[in-house]
Amino acid sequence: MATMIRAQFPDLFVNRLAYLDTVMFEEFEAPDTTYTQVFDVRDSSRGYEEMTGVTGFDQFGQRDESAPTEYDVLLQEFDKRLTHVTWAKGFQVSMEASEDDLDRIVSDAGPALARAAKNTIETDAYGDFINGFSSVTTPDGLSLFNTAHILRGGGTFSNRINGDLAQITLEQAVNLFDDMRDGRNQLIKASPKTLMYPPELRWLVTELLQSQLRSDTADNATNALTQLGLAPLMVPYLTSATDWYLLSDPSRHKLVYWWRREPVVDHAIDFDTDTMKTKMSFRNSHGPYDWRNLVGGDGT
Repeated sequence: MATMIRAQFPDLFVNRLAYLDTVMFEEFEAPDTTYTQVFDVRDSSRGYEEMTGVTGFDQFGQRDESAPTEYDVLLQEFDKRLTHVTWAKGFQVSMEASEDDLDRIVSDAGPALARAAKNTIETDAYGDFINGFSSVTTPDGLSLFNTAHILRGGGTFSNRINGDLAQITLEQAVNLFDDMRDGRNQLIKASPKTLMYPPELRWLVTELLQSQLRSDTADNATNALTQLGLAPLMVPYLTSATDWYLLSDPSRHKLVYWWRREPVVDHAIDFDTDTMKTKMSFRNSHGPYDWRNLVGGDGT
């Protein structure tokens, strides 16, 4: 088992540097937590969480004089299960290393463990977007961002833009929100709130959302995007330099992050070796229960 002992850190213990002033350790911070601004975060008390859906009714039809009323039925939609997984990591320090650790580096490694947990949580969560054009699926069995999501009452709907982020493609994404449909092909109220993007698109996003004039023409045309109040959200965990996403408020969409158990730290001392053990673990699951109120831009 991996245990930190004095011999592994000769500068601190074995051949301690004579004029040791600073030990570079945990002077870097993890990026700000952002998944809570994107996911609908919930607590779970079970080993997994399931969702099923039921449509509304179709539109009314005209009824002729003395003709019978047409009756409709609700339709069962699709199911999806999210099963929680466990994440864990720890470190061990020998008794001697702990006692002789004048700088409290190896024995106080808790902040490094916490930073690793924070990065793990964010990296894992944004896999839903990174793989949203391929392997991450909604209950209809199609990728989260797809051009042919199945409407239970008949027909399909697209929540995917094929193209790099630009004035025209962002407007197309907003148009998809304006035309969002339920399972019976009825219009629903859908409002984009957040434009999420990787660091490589930082300057373009600023130009699109803050310039008073359109960036794609020299005709001094007004940039209507500034009137929408879209909030920019740069996420460094996104791995594609060209993909981008338009999202509603997390309370309106069904991209859910379940906490079965938030990060917990435990400590123990091994009876035989006096080695100090520290571990952190958590349990979670996440994924899309629906595709509505989410639009993905598949950049090239």
